[in-house]
Amino acid sequence: MAVSASETGDTVQDAGSTETGTSGTDSTGAASGTSGATGAQTGTGNGDSGTAADGTQQGGSTDTSGTVDGTETTDGTETDDGQQTEDAADENTDAAEEEEDTDEGNTDSGKVVTLGENLNEEQRASMYEYFGTTPEEVETIVVTHADEVQYMEGIATDEQIGPTTNSCAYVEPTESGGIKVKTANLNFVTSAMIASTLTTAGMENCNVIAACPFEVSGTGALTGIIMAYETASGENLDEGQKEAAMEELVTTGELADSVGQEKATEVMKDVKTEVLDEGLTEPEEIGEAVDNIAEENEITLTDDQRAQVVALMEKISQYDYDVNALKDTLDNLTGDDGMLSNIWNSVKTFFVGSDDGILSGTNDEALGSDVITDSTVNEGGFKDGLFTRIKNFFTGE
Repeated sequence: MAVSASETGDTVQDAGSTETGTSGTDSTGAASGTSGATGAQTGTGNGDSGTAADGTQQGGSTDTSGTVDGTETTDGTETDDGQQTEDAADENTDAAEEEEDTDEGNTDSGKVVTLGENLNEEQRASMYEYFGTTPEEVETIVVTHADEVQYMEGIATDEQIGPTTNSCAYVEPTESGGIKVKTANLNFVTSAMIASTLTTAGMENCNVIAACPFEVSGTGALTGIIMAYETASGENLDEGQKEAAMEELVTTGELADSVGQEKATEVMKDVKTEVLDEGLTEPEEIGEAVDNIAEENEITLTDDQRAQVVALMEKISQYDYDVNALKDTLDNLTGDDGMLSNIWNSVKTFFVGSDDGILSGTNDEALGSDVITDSTVNEGGFKDGLFTRIKNFFTGE
């Protein structure tokens, strides 16, 4: 059973999920029999290749001196048929230990689900169904309201944090491809906002689903995503970068109130890219970049909005980011080039399937017929996605 992350400080490993360490049914099969020093020593194993079916290693070769059965060599040294079996058993044990070490490393690439503590059992079950997994297949963390307050206090208002915690997440670290995000029933925070913000937190390659059984704003989703990523990857993100990520999400959301989600995301993405790409650190330099990018996007920022963006970017500029890795995510969020790329990816996915991991396995029906979905992969980062437009075209809606 999953328990609160804030109560124990530990994550929960559901019964049936894969544990690393020593297992009685290890696939390498460390030899379990004992080796002796007698002629035909017999040992047993758990299925390791390289030994006879009964674990017996036979000697009996004839040497040049004519001595048979390996009892004496030409130099008079005693040999033992069982020694060969003992050596094989030692090799098997070493192989098993190496396999265990490898298994321990694989725990860093697991999949983790987070659930908001205020969901009831039926709602939690619907989230596993939507994610396309089960409690036995993944590690589960329950995110509490105290967790959200810890991450967002001083950055977001009490109203933005809200009195309950309902948002859920499913995170899968990947080897490449940047950060890909899909959301369900988040009516204010978009997948593009989340993806951009996660780059600020220091994340690079992963698939992320943020969702809820019913409509919520999604401002609290970032807490669960970060907690899931740190658990799944085994990497502790920098506290300052996590704080900057939370601040970016709030700043983008507030800017979206006046200029719209698309424009707000575009401005924040472009400013962040230029600040990091050009190594801008001074407020005057950053301010000039903000002014130019706002003008390019045909929006006018108030003095307060401009100051808020400049202060945020000044904070982000202090950290060392892999700009190329960051661009893997940011280049596909908004803009004409990104939209065309995502439309092509959507068409390709429709006909040949997807390699987008957990993002391809969601079950929208689990959340009802009126679920709101949004993805940086298939829908270009905006709610009116390609599949929705195709469906509407043919159905006349």
